[in-house]
Amino acid sequence: MMNRRNFLAAAAAAAFAPAPFLRAVEAKRRVVIVGGGLAGLSCAYELRKLGFEAIVLEGQGRPGGRVQTLREGLDPGLSAETGATRIPDTHLMTLAYVREFGLPLEPFKGDDLADVVHLRGQNYVAGHGPEPDWPLQLTPEERRLGRAGMAKRYLAGPLEQLKGSGSSPIVPRPLLELDHYTLRQFLEKQGLSTDAIELVLVGADTSLSAALLLLVELNEQVTSGYFHIRGGNDQLPGALAKQLEMGGAIRYGCRVTSIGQDDSSAWALMEHAGGQEAVRGDYVVSALPFSVARNLFAEARLSAEKQRVIREQKYFPVDKIFLQMQKQFWKPKGQSGFANTDLISERFWSLGPESSEERGLLLSYVIGGNAVKLDAMDLQSRVQQTIADAEAVFPGAREHFEAARAKSWSEDPWQRGGLSRFDPGELSFIPVNARREGRIFFAGEHTSRWNGWMQGAIESAHRVVNEINA
Repeated sequence: MMNRRNFLAAAAAAAFAPAPFLRAVEAKRRVVIVGGGLAGLSCAYELRKLGFEAIVLEGQGRPGGRVQTLREGLDPGLSAETGATRIPDTHLMTLAYVREFGLPLEPFKGDDLADVVHLRGQNYVAGHGPEPDWPLQLTPEERRLGRAGMAKRYLAGPLEQLKGSGSSPIVPRPLLELDHYTLRQFLEKQGLSTDAIELVLVGADTSLSAALLLLVELNEQVTSGYFHIRGGNDQLPGALAKQLEMGGAIRYGCRVTSIGQDDSSAWALMEHAGGQEAVRGDYVVSALPFSVARNLFAEARLSAEKQRVIREQKYFPVDKIFLQMQKQFWKPKGQSGFANTDLISERFWSLGPESSEERGLLLSYVIGGNAVKLDAMDLQSRVQQTIADAEAVFPGAREHFEAARAKSWSEDPWQRGGLSRFDPGELSFIPVNARREGRIFFAGEHTSRWNGWMQGAIESAHRVVNEINA
């Protein structure tokens, strides 16, 4: 049976077939885009606006990549964001698409309830009222500053010299100069004690590049609020895909196995239900994470430096466990449902309607080593671990728990990891990741200073469009 997407895929194949009887000067420039995540979709959408003939090859049966919303198995009013969850109010490229497609926004964290810090078996209210009496060996100055004060001085403070560079697509050089420090080394160098570092970075991996965390801070420094697309963030890639599907510009179920180029063209070799096929164009855009693209470039004639970063680029293991609660029991207690912890579940966020009497989600968002621990468990054990941690942080969670959904990005064969990771000395990968190689261009959050954000995927796509259209 030929469904709508299969029909559009067949139409795309016909539309993309070469027309040898046309003189080259009359033919549109053709661009083959590998990957139907937000970067690939944005790239195709903008290229087609400029009159290019663009086609997206996507291995899965859905668009969006790491923008994925789960609804099945949850209350009809709830949606679970397995990947991209928040839109900062400073991410103007993302918000421009939201406005263009008329998507409704809602505050990601809309009220003034208190967050929780769970540390060494105890819960503390953060940011409301007097500073807790932390059970830590802090210096008098560290205790005077408190958790928020230390974060402001030792993390936000070093970024003061970078004011004005928040919208630049270039990673600021002062950050690159700090890239040889781990996060722990950077804070120790400024004089913070071991216990103070534990307090400031509750649950965080201190072996990461200090420059990476500071880049994250810079990307959020002037943010005053976060948004979520009401009903699910997958509506954004869905809106882009709808525009492209109408023009027959997406082929689903097409797994690319090789990307190559010669002096006059570039191509992608792919497998689909009908067998193998080579799709050739003037240019190819690789919009796949390097975690799944490492072996695609044997015929691509890439520079040694490019081959190295493709081979060495790391990705964080990321797990999210969503617990549906019969009501948002934390709100009447004055709690937001957000927490930083030193437990396996690391951090909790909450999603749901405004009323505390309606169902809501408590979700654990786990990155790095703790995600590896979760991945070693079976699904039932992961859920039970998360319920136990949620009960420790938000007493009553076990009583109100109704259902669970889970996502491990390391176990996703189309991604093999969550957001890109840069260890000390590796933040300089970003401009190399982004650099074109002949007729092959590269897009995706790993090529942008906004790595890990939808903004990074979109910014990288716009950069590639400008490069192709130059």
